[in-house]
Amino acid sequence: MDKYLKNDRIYGSFFRTLLSNGGPPAIPQFATTNNTWERAFQVNWTHSFNPTLLNEAVFAQNRIEGKLDETGDFSIPGISVSGGIGYGLGFSQGDFIQHNYHWRDVLTKIRGTHALKVGYDGWFGDDVEPFQGPWSHPSFNFDNLLQLAQDAPTSEGGVMYNPTTGQQQLWDWNAASKTWGIFAEDTWKARRNLTLTVGFRFDDQGNPYSRSTSTVFGNFYLGTGSTIDQRVASGLAKPTQNAVNHAPKAYTPRIGAAWDVTGKGDWVLRGGFGMYSNWLTPANIQEEFRGNPPGLILPGFVSTNAPGNRPVFVQGTSNKPPWGFTFPALAGTPLCPTAPCLDAAGGIVGGNLSIGGIDPNIVSPTAYIFATTLEHKLTSHLVASVLYSGSHTSNLVGNGNLGGVVSYGVDINAHPGDLIGTPPNTAPKRLNPSFGSIAYTQNDRVANYNGLTFDLRSRVGRGFFDASYTRSSSKDDASRFPTAANPHLYYGPSPWDVPNRFSLSFNYELPGLNNGQGFVGRASGGWGVSGTSIYQTGYPFTVFTSASFWNGGDYNADGDRFDFPNAASYQQGSSRSAYLTGVFGSGQFTTPAQGTEGNEKFNQFRNPAFVQTDTTIYKNTHFTERLNFQIRFEFFNLFNHANLQNIQGDLSAGNFGKATAQTLPRWWQIGGKLTF
Repeated sequence: MDKYLKNDRIYGSFFRTLLSNGGPPAIPQFATTNNTWERAFQVNWTHSFNPTLLNEAVFAQNRIEGKLDETGDFSIPGISVSGGIGYGLGFSQGDFIQHNYHWRDVLTKIRGTHALKVGYDGWFGDDVEPFQGPWSHPSFNFDNLLQLAQDAPTSEGGVMYNPTTGQQQLWDWNAASKTWGIFAEDTWKARRNLTLTVGFRFDDQGNPYSRSTSTVFGNFYLGTGSTIDQRVASGLAKPTQNAVNHAPKAYTPRIGAAWDVTGKGDWVLRGGFGMYSNWLTPANIQEEFRGNPPGLILPGFVSTNAPGNRPVFVQGTSNKPPWGFTFPALAGTPLCPTAPCLDAAGGIVGGNLSIGGIDPNIVSPTAYIFATTLEHKLTSHLVASVLYSGSHTSNLVGNGNLGGVVSYGVDINAHPGDLIGTPPNTAPKRLNPSFGSIAYTQNDRVANYNGLTFDLRSRVGRGFFDASYTRSSSKDDASRFPTAANPHLYYGPSPWDVPNRFSLSFNYELPGLNNGQGFVGRASGGWGVSGTSIYQTGYPFTVFTSASFWNGGDYNADGDRFDFPNAASYQQGSSRSAYLTGVFGSGQFTTPAQGTEGNEKFNQFRNPAFVQTDTTIYKNTHFTERLNFQIRFEFFNLFNHANLQNIQGDLSAGNFGKATAQTLPRWWQIGGKLTF
């Protein structure tokens, strides 16, 4: 909808999306369906007070709901075997609902050579998750297939318990947050050939809060001590109404300039500097508290526990939560003799509770971004430019580089040597024995980027092309590492680091015969071809092992199955046959001394390069001056280049060193579009 009035324009949109997916798996019992629904609308109102004063307002709302693993055999628990083998339905009728409301207003005033803007942003959102199914469907880990055949799991988890009663309990979540911000900007035409832009923005990024008694924000608070280990050992978990002490604030000034050097438009220099806030979203913060005491907890049960408190590997008897499983006892056992089960630290000694925590005084990561471009017109149709861009980001959070993961943090409760001298398959000793792993989020990471781009582009009457090459480097220490201590020791290429990238885009439309008149003109005119071609270096990866301490992994013996070996060299194969058979040489990686990490540097190996050309051939046919029909023949990966991906970096996997995926081969489609 789009309606113009005398001094107003009102326009808006409404979308309703239904998405269903699912397919037949190798094991029929694990066939399932997934459904997602979305409803979204937006209304915009632009009002002109006078020729120099304009106001733009917008309000938007959307609702998203998704049900995953709706159908299937939920009597079978989740099963994971070291080496990448798994069975079962992972999310067991999980239902999530989110509402988002956004409002924005911008007032623009033209005064002389100044274009002034001021504005306001506001947002409210919630997170409603009746996850009774997923958190009552147990998951079991086995070190090998023989253990699975013997019904002898190493560990069991994935089930919520009430630490007050000591009994299994169905779980749900209901949290919300609101944010707001204001900004001002002045674009000043200082001279005929010089434009300056100055802006400032302030944001209150919100402090998530609980909206139900069942939603308990149980944060972990560091205790006293002169070292981080001492502070972890004396720390405790306790509830809080809001996620953190104060909502993170962001103060972000920005400045830019554009200078026509000669005043003739043949040399142009642009540049700017700005501070930008990498928001920690409400989900990033409040997700840390799932499974934290004194709310419902996710205890881990291991095979070496006392009788009655060991994993119970049986089949369920119902297709409704909690699925009819027999769960290990929490209360009335040596782990929890009497309810309530929690000790003075808010945990359970020996309970191996995996919890999350966030620095209650967390701040927003801030990026300092700077860029400059020099552009020169070589001929009337050809322009060359060179661009430098860089950034430094401070106050990043640990494990913040995982795509699609909203709950950040690294384990601060692990210590090298925790498993040395313990019986096989024993839970590791911990700095704080009331808890298992503590995934703690704090501002202790940094990132840097530098890039240089050369670009050549041309526009003529019937076509254009744009070719560019970028040489860049992106480094940080924000990923997951074998230890939380001294993350800067692992400072290296970012997961998305691409040192070399070349791209080409083009379009050309044929003139046709007879100036487009008559049958011959219409048939021969309107034809065009366009496309893109890309080459870029493969993404980096690291060799590691996920094997347990008792199976030759976990080199530093801290209970965390993510460890780096010693690397004799950083050579790797780069041929197609090497990607299929293994890129590493025999003896290239060796086991370090027990209780220590290997010397391998982070992200020093590369996945295969990405090469792809996409091309479109199209035909425009104008039936009238305003009515046009376009038919398109689109070819993706025109030359059918085999883009292999995701080299397996896990030393304990059977396909170690081999590419495990590929992008789509050549494919094509036909499309039509009618415009009037």
